[in-house]
Amino acid sequence: MARPIRIPVRLPSYWDPELMMRTYYYGITGNMRKLGFVLILTGLLLPGWLLAGQGSAGAQFLQIFGGTRGAALGGAFSANNGSAQALFWNPAGIRDIENLRFSVTHADYFAGIKYENVAVALPLQFGTIGVFGIGLLSGDIDETSEYEPDGTGSTFTANDYAAGITFSRAMTNKFDGGISFKVINQNLARVSATSWAMDIGALYRTGLFGNLQIGFAIRNFGPDMRYTGEALQGLTTESENPFAEKDVKYELISEEYSLPMSFHLGLQIELPITEKSSLYYHFEAGNSVDQKENITSALEWKYSQLFYVAIGHANLMALFQPDASDTDLGGYMKGLTFGGGINFGIFTGKDFWIEYAWEAHKYLPPVHRIGVEIAY
Repeated sequence: MARPIRIPVRLPSYWDPELMMRTYYYGITGNMRKLGFVLILTGLLLPGWLLAGQGSAGAQFLQIFGGTRGAALGGAFSANNGSAQALFWNPAGIRDIENLRFSVTHADYFAGIKYENVAVALPLQFGTIGVFGIGLLSGDIDETSEYEPDGTGSTFTANDYAAGITFSRAMTNKFDGGISFKVINQNLARVSATSWAMDIGALYRTGLFGNLQIGFAIRNFGPDMRYTGEALQGLTTESENPFAEKDVKYELISEEYSLPMSFHLGLQIELPITEKSSLYYHFEAGNSVDQKENITSALEWKYSQLFYVAIGHANLMALFQPDASDTDLGGYMKGLTFGGGINFGIFTGKDFWIEYAWEAHKYLPPVHRIGVEIAY
């Protein structure tokens, strides 16, 4: 057998559920399990210049809102602290956690896709450590082909995963820093890509008006990814010459794609209403390598440690410019968000939050999240 021929080829740089569903959702009946294999490959093999908007960087699941409370706030969560859910937004946000905290969130994403989050934070003498996991799960998808459009009888999945560890500590009495290291895996049928990334964050308590907090975060800084796997290998006939070797092994080499690195600046201001209740204003500006700058704002009313309600908007440009085109929005299609949480800690003695968040999208059905955060 001759040495494999290695052929560079442009292959999937990502599977972005929002972009894929915007393209196919209204033309396909049923849920994603009925989306054919041929359609998916067609969408993933599009030239890169056609995908220059949202999702062109790859690993787009890393930009989906993590946790529940941050989603209710429209993504304005980089200046927040004291919750295990901060692991998804700003690694410095877990520094002042006083007890072991555990958080889990489930979201019914588009067309039968499931989005799962889990986070654990533990305070120690030298700082606070955390671990977290993310999963975007397609479920079984029926495989079809050019010759078997009704199905081959086989199924495949398109799943994305990330798992990481975080360390955060106080640098001064007002300044906290944190860093996360995470491993990323994307798999589609018989190909997969694996890489790593870092999140770096800081949180500054100014002590000024309204207990102003300022958060900074750089997310998803890491090397490019590339797909590999048996689906990129095969045999072909070298020529029609009967004396030539018939079976030549080849291997397709997928194009590398970058991670969706982003920078975030967040603010949180507390406005006391009564002795036990406060109104919080949240603001965040973000800039991703594959999207235009985006501004998010939200209001949250919290009554003691018993409950909170929140409302926000994940894209203020779309809110104040309703006629803005998709190009003007830079592919950012999130919109109004709201949610809340109730603390059943009065029965357990420690925090036991049950939370819900609702998130609107321009073209697709809204996303519902439900989560639990427990202190031990």
